[in-house]
Amino acid sequence: MQLAPMRYTKIEGTAVAVSVTSAVQAKAALKELRHKKRELKFLRSALLRRQRAARAKQSNSSKRTVSFLRRLFRGLRWVFAALFEVATVPRAERRARDPAEIERELHNIDETLHNIEGCILQLEGKMLTLGS
Repeated sequence: MQLAPMRYTKIEGTAVAVSVTSAVQAKAALKELRHKKRELKFLRSALLRRQRAARAKQSNSSKRTVSFLRRLFRGLRWVFAALFEVATVPRAERRARDPAEIERELHNIDETLHNIEGCILQLEGKMLTLGS
């Protein structure tokens, strides 16, 4: 997934840094950070969906009898989810991954989201103290 470019914010690994010199740049940086946060949450939800699917495939030990309608709805849901994933996730990211690798990526995304929240709070606090 190609994420949006940023002018005032720099993310390296899970570290987030913001460099602004005026209140106007700070407001733009806040918008950048909020947008990046939405992008990462979207990516996180896709990873969670894939992790649940991978775990379900590993633990198919309990076999219950399922009604025809339930199987039909599951099939339709699977078709829509597959179409959505093909439309939004590149081929390289759709490859089969183990749940441990997905868990590491989720941890990194969570840490980055936490650091983005910290930057947002610092920028808002700075803007309040400067009266902008």
